[in-house]
Amino acid sequence: SKCNGCGDCVLACPYGAITIKNGKARKCDLCASYNFEIVCINNCKHGAIKVEKTEQEMKEIERALGWFCFEVKEGVQRIYREKPKIIEANNELWYLLELPELSLEEAKLVKFALEEFQNNGYKEKEIEKALANYCRKNLIVLEKEQKDYIKRLLKNLTQCYGPLSELIADDELEEIALIGLGREKPVKVFHQRFGWCNCNLYFANEQAVRALVNRMLQKTERRLTLNAPRVNGTLPDGSRINATLPPVSLGEPTFTIRKFNVKRFTPAELIRNKTFSLELMAFLWCVMQADCSLVIAGNTGSGKTTSLNAIFSFVPLNERIVVIEETPELKIPHKHVVKLTVCREKGIEMHNLIEDSLRMRPDRIIVSEIRSAEETRAFINTLLAGQGKGSYATFHANSAKEAVKRLEFLGIRSTDIASIDLLLIQRRWPRAMNKRIFEERRMIEVAELSEKAKLRMLYRFNYKKNRLIKTNKSRRIAEKIERTFGARASKVIKEREKALKKYLQAGKNIIDFLSEVNVH
Repeated sequence: SKCNGCGDCVLACPYGAITIKNGKARKCDLCASYNFEIVCINNCKHGAIKVEKTEQEMKEIERALGWFCFEVKEGVQRIYREKPKIIEANNELWYLLELPELSLEEAKLVKFALEEFQNNGYKEKEIEKALANYCRKNLIVLEKEQKDYIKRLLKNLTQCYGPLSELIADDELEEIALIGLGREKPVKVFHQRFGWCNCNLYFANEQAVRALVNRMLQKTERRLTLNAPRVNGTLPDGSRINATLPPVSLGEPTFTIRKFNVKRFTPAELIRNKTFSLELMAFLWCVMQADCSLVIAGNTGSGKTTSLNAIFSFVPLNERIVVIEETPELKIPHKHVVKLTVCREKGIEMHNLIEDSLRMRPDRIIVSEIRSAEETRAFINTLLAGQGKGSYATFHANSAKEAVKRLEFLGIRSTDIASIDLLLIQRRWPRAMNKRIFEERRMIEVAELSEKAKLRMLYRFNYKKNRLIKTNKSRRIAEKIERTFGARASKVIKEREKALKKYLQAGKNIIDFLSEVNVH
């Protein structure tokens, strides 16, 4: 219906296979079965010609690669972004990979090249040589553009992340998830701004999923197998993966990758994106330099680790810090840092490492995500021991009251809970905007603890006004600030607030920010 009989395709066809009849072009399918570039399609300015793969061809492509990247053209309602392309089609958000939709011959070429590299070891310089050899043997002529994208595709596929390489490289993605097999269950991604999106990539069989997961975990001692159908591990870039096979996941394989955030946010950036208010960040600057201990609690994915990373910018760079984590996530800028991680295969648990840290003469101790009673007790003991200048942790709770109740449930006495100076609650929640639901991350409660773990709420988020509001003046923290700086707490906080405002206006990078902060 789009054809106007212009004849461009007739002139382009090297086989003389196209004719004009009744003002419309008619063609055969001879070249579609074995050639890469179908010139009539490329020369048609009206988009009137297309090639659809047969069911048999699709099965052969899926069998060759184990996955397939497809185009999303129908039902497009809105384009949100061009690169990487994010669109709305058929009332669903799509994150579009730039991987080409391969023909059967291209899929065979890619499969052959991957097998060559697997057998002989991957060397980037060998890609062009392998392509040339295969094309010569099979009498294939590649266009320059086609050769370039196949080389780029092979470069991605020979990395341990395979077809997920572009997703892993995008710093705006937080999660990559697979919920099953086939086009009806494409890979899902969680975007910082757009939330969950479909991806134009699906896996065709369990073997391909298992092979990819094991490739990603090849530097660890862990494997996903039929005998061990569940695996948790850390990927080479620091991302965390959980993968399952049937019968653990019903019927089909799954995986979830929680990406390691390479970018380190400054306090100024968290103020700019409204996670913190300017006044609260100035207060926390004083808190960190007055040697107070704190716990950041919140729901999953609320940004607890990001916030802890940011406020450690206020800690003098020459201090000795012991960091204890199950999965390495923290990226503090200090040089005198000892990093410890759980090793369950050797029987070394989080609480063992927390106890060991007391013998390391730390200035500060960070425990990433305390969960069990043993871990919580060990963390509280670092506070009660009075070792160093402060201890810090993240924790799962939706409010300050809930955090205290959970600590009590884990067997911590209220008098011991009071050893925590400050509780910060950060939440992730949906917000409607422009007829779509987006996610926001905000600090919603800040409370100091008095004797017997009584809460004094200092800041609380007002959902109607959409901002954090100061509710009470600090007593316990203010006393520590005044003892440290020899001046009224309100005056010291005001000075820090002015300094932060200056950094915001100047747009300081992380290096400049740290050097200037450590002067104060």
